[in-house]
Amino acid sequence: MKKITLLLSLLGIYAYTFAQINFTANDNIIPYDGSFKLGVNLGYESPGWDIYDLANLAAGNPSEGLKGAGMKTVRPAMFEYYFEQWGYDINNDVFDHFDEVGMTDLTAFIGFPSQGHRDPESYCDDHQSELFANMYTDIWDDGENGTPVNDENYYALYVYKIVSRYKDHVKFWEIWNEPDFDYSGNGWKPLGYEGNWYENVPEPCDYHLRAPVYHYIRLLRISYEVIKTVAPDDYIAVGGIGLPSFLDIIMRFTDNPEDGSVTAEYPLTGGAYFEVLSYHFYPHNDESLREWSNDIFDFVYSRHSDGAAEGMGKTKIAFEDILKGYGYDNQTYPEKLWIITESNIPSEDFDNIGSVEAQRNYAIKAQIAAHELGIDQLHIYSLAETAAEGQASFGFETMGLYQNLNGIAPYQQTINESGIAARTTSNLLNGMTYSASQTAALVLPDGVKGAAFKDDANEYLYVLWAETLTDMSETASATYSFPADMQLTTVNKLAWDFSETPTFSISTPNNITLTGTPIFVTAGEVVSVKETALNSSFKAYPNPTTGATTLEFDLLRADDFTIDLYDAQGQFVRQLSQQYFPAGTHQLTIADEVLSAGLYFCKLTSSQQATSTIRLTKF
Repeated sequence: MKKITLLLSLLGIYAYTFAQINFTANDNIIPYDGSFKLGVNLGYESPGWDIYDLANLAAGNPSEGLKGAGMKTVRPAMFEYYFEQWGYDINNDVFDHFDEVGMTDLTAFIGFPSQGHRDPESYCDDHQSELFANMYTDIWDDGENGTPVNDENYYALYVYKIVSRYKDHVKFWEIWNEPDFDYSGNGWKPLGYEGNWYENVPEPCDYHLRAPVYHYIRLLRISYEVIKTVAPDDYIAVGGIGLPSFLDIIMRFTDNPEDGSVTAEYPLTGGAYFEVLSYHFYPHNDESLREWSNDIFDFVYSRHSDGAAEGMGKTKIAFEDILKGYGYDNQTYPEKLWIITESNIPSEDFDNIGSVEAQRNYAIKAQIAAHELGIDQLHIYSLAETAAEGQASFGFETMGLYQNLNGIAPYQQTINESGIAARTTSNLLNGMTYSASQTAALVLPDGVKGAAFKDDANEYLYVLWAETLTDMSETASATYSFPADMQLTTVNKLAWDFSETPTFSISTPNNITLTGTPIFVTAGEVVSVKETALNSSFKAYPNPTTGATTLEFDLLRADDFTIDLYDAQGQFVRQLSQQYFPAGTHQLTIADEVLSAGLYFCKLTSSQQATSTIRLTKF
């Protein structure tokens, strides 16, 4: 393993040692140990709103009185031209704020050079390359310029700078955004059709990067070497792609600038240089909502929320088949991890599917599908609609968890039904894992869809709905009874808007009426499925006390909490805290002067009204 030692003179002599990696993604991929996270693309800042405001809308912020939209992570853009203009520390406070409101393990998409660092070559008429200059210079230079990377390799230097600064916030580094965006139409063509990308190489101006496709593989190689050297526990992802044919190109070629062939200098194909397959999934834009029928010699359409959610799996299989074909099957080479960094359907019918109901139901069903498919993150596009109500001209303008923010003062926003549904699902499933065995135990009949989720206390939450089967309709109905061997006597039913209106109904476990909109069902106390998952170790010490005392409590899942103090008669005294707490053990000290002598009750309350109370005595 090559050692690179840097001696920097900064108020003295400091030695920095970096160990260049001697492995690739063909050798090992570290399993992701985080839980599934729902994320969002924040979009562009609207007048009067800054990035902190948008983060508050995404995740919630009790200090602003915001529940948010239930987002547990976020997908920021980290473009080189932005950092070159504003400095590489510009996002420090922003990313700290993301963490404060509970958005962690970020996925950042990177690339997009400043003009001075852009490749000056035009590989086709009238279009300069979108990529970096000097990518084929050496990646490493033994610290000759004060960094372990070769400063003349602009992309390597940029990656080194951002990863060194932001590795504690970012977990997935997505290389470019939609690099496979196809201008020719050939990327969509199946094998055997003229010009298809499975058997041909696109011309530079046929697709987004305006450069030879081997240059994208070079990006992956530089990214892998630098990121795994600086942050070995982080992951390199293929930038949100949409075309399986582009993945096939990555898998069959090297970064050899001549022809992508294997040589001693370019020994490995692109699959060696990424660990995560990141794809974009817009079911109204791809072929997942239709299938050819020889019986009617036409397409059969399934333009509804179930068809859209099922299409997520169809698209994953298409990518997965290519990976397995090149040996990434956990036998020859390690299997890749999976994230989806853009997905949604419109709330208006512009693109074969679209309604408020369909978008709301998809916000739930897409999360269920992602859990079932082993996808580690799902990012909604986008935080807010980009057109005012009734002013949209195409579907993407109506994809938002909130209504359009232009002309709306901060914190006067209106959350859409899809935002409420996304929040309810994200909060209820936060920290839970999909249980295939318990889902099978439900013995779901035809016409009923659902899934079972388990928390760390081995309590189950069920999601159930009637399968939508009619094209362009969300109307569906069914009844469901839990199997007798589950020995349930009553169940609690929570609606899609539970996070907005925290009420529930109690019923028998038999003949439960279902519609196309999912419901959440628990057999235990409702508090057990709320996003808090408080355990029983809420305590105070010393207690009794003659001075200050410390409250200590354990959270199995993150949430927004208030801690209130009541007197012996149950009268409210004061609020001790109102803030977001991550999962884990926390302490809060009550100062000596806060309490006079007497008996008190401290009540810990979640955003979903789950509570835990202890008695406290002050002498």
